[in-house]
Amino acid sequence: MNKVAIIVFSLILAAAAGLVSYNYTAAAQSVSEEVSLGADILPAIEFTVEPGSIDFETGGPHTVTITNNGAWNLSVACCVTGPYAEGLKLNGEPWDLFNATIERDGYREIDVTLAVPESYNGVGGSGTIIFWAAEAR
Repeated sequence: MNKVAIIVFSLILAAAAGLVSYNYTAAAQSVSEEVSLGADILPAIEFTVEPGSIDFETGGPHTVTITNNGAWNLSVACCVTGPYAEGLKLNGEPWDLFNATIERDGYREIDVTLAVPESYNGVGGSGTIIFWAAEAR
């Protein structure tokens, strides 16, 4: 017998006799899984105004619809710029008195009219209605 075979044979005999012990340690492995998270978070204040423009040459009144797309009930006000600001009315009232409460998922239709005074000596022009909103209290 060669030396290697004698050593292996000796280790086997020693193990059988309980003179040699062998400890095996299992290595633990870490396993992970992941879960993707997502959410559609509704903005607190979000609204739309349709249509985006009004041509008063086609007569009136014109209807503007403000739709509340946000999470809160809204209090909506406006300001007007341009040469026709004095004659612009929302729901029959001067624009500077306008204030509307629009509930979540709700909308409000507003009649917009323009009364041009006979004393107006302009030949046209344009203006803008700017609507803004805050949380209704």
